[in-house]
Amino acid sequence: MEHEPNDITLETTNGNFNYRAAGTIFDATGRILVTTSTTADVVLIGGRVKLHESAATAIVREFREELGVEVTPIHLLAVADHHVTIPDETWQQVVLLFQVETTVALPATTCNGDRLLWKTPEQLAKIDFQPAELCQFLQPNQSPNYVQDLDDGFGSSW
Repeated sequence: MEHEPNDITLETTNGNFNYRAAGTIFDATGRILVTTSTTADVVLIGGRVKLHESAATAIVREFREELGVEVTPIHLLAVADHHVTIPDETWQQVVLLFQVETTVALPATTCNGDRLLWKTPEQLAKIDFQPAELCQFLQPNQSPNYVQDLDDGFGSSW
């Protein structure tokens, strides 16, 4: 995974760490905004938080960079502490997932050409959606949850 200067990322010989923010918009029927990806069928919009940047500010920046639109974070849905394994790399990540809103029309694709899609939670459960641990928490205005996939015995709602 490529990273930019000031990203909160730690790379070691035993594995790597990322601090990330992700966000979604819900439509009037409860469908979730996702984007196509090279690492999974669909992913949430987001990226690494930078040093001296809040996660809420990071998600505003990520939507601006990826979609060219301004959003407002309105609700924290979940905090996920999870593992990601890709070829030749292992990452532990902490991801803050935000519900965001916008008053502007969304483009059909990201600035990189990935398609934007609206999916129901049921549709996401049937495809390769990453991070999969967050699928069950993708509901508008839900109480924030802590999600941990490193120890199956822990994980609770706040």
